[in-house]
Amino acid sequence: MRTPVVLLVAVVMVLLSGCKSREEKLKAAEDEGNLLVATKAKLLKGAADAVKKEGKEAAEALAEGGGEVVKGIGTGLEKSLKEVKLSSHESLAQGGLTATRATRSEDGTARHTVTVYLTFEKAWAGVVELRAYDQQDREVGRVKVDLDEKESNARFVDFVFDPRTPLLTAGHFDVRATPKG
Repeated sequence: MRTPVVLLVAVVMVLLSGCKSREEKLKAAEDEGNLLVATKAKLLKGAADAVKKEGKEAAEALAEGGGEVVKGIGTGLEKSLKEVKLSSHESLAQGGLTATRATRSEDGTARHTVTVYLTFEKAWAGVVELRAYDQQDREVGRVKVDLDEKESNARFVDFVFDPRTPLLTAGHFDVRATPKG
């Protein structure tokens, strides 16, 4: 009879040795939870480091692109404010003059000045006139300049308008020539 009791005690001991106590189970669960949290924390730290590095580069690229847009807007705005549409009256060609370019100055006291580049194929003495027109093709200002130029000459001619002339709203300019008679 002793044998079955010893055998039973041995089996119970084997079974009990494989079972963990409540404290052991809680400690194992805590360790597993700590490992899970540590793994997730390391994953998040790695993602944050990558975002910090790549995000900085992305932000720099975005800011650079934004800066280029602003520069483009500034250049376009400056160009639209300074360049003017210029037409040449038939009297210019008859006098051997050609107007190739015109710009509006918006700096300081010269802000009511339009500069026209003129070429002279033959000697010229007379008046060159620049007229400003608004968007509805109504004249809003005119300036006359006396010139005496030699053949095959070229120069920039400044036309200074009355300060009340609304040059920023002028849609186009027309240049004319009247020889001295």
